[in-house]
Amino acid sequence: MEKVSHDKFTIKRIEDNFLSLEIHENEIIEIDDIHLIYQGYDELVGNSEYVVAVYANLFSSISAKAQKIAATQYASEKRKRVALITDNVAHVMIVRFFITWNKPKTPIKIFKSEEKAFRWLKSD
Repeated sequence: MEKVSHDKFTIKRIEDNFLSLEIHENEIIEIDDIHLIYQGYDELVGNSEYVVAVYANLFSSISAKAQKIAATQYASEKRKRVALITDNVAHVMIVRFFITWNKPKTPIKIFKSEEKAFRWLKSD
């Protein structure tokens, strides 16, 4: 399995254009990390369209400035769907606020079940 690893996160290619992003435990994603994440996506899929499953560990987070950059600067035609897989109430609230406030162009859904998230990511 191809992957891109950094101190704060790991990106893996699950299938051709299906990626996973795991934010490591106790890490806060900042603006510089967002740039590195999207470089990792490009490294793994090139110019192809892709979907991504995001795993946020219990004590991981993303700064407000990094959220804004992710929603505006990286509004990519290549990224087709994003599924956040978590049962952490705080993560759910943050993502819902992010979606409402930033109105990202990429469809984003929250799932407790990896199976349901994968099914949605693979649907047309």
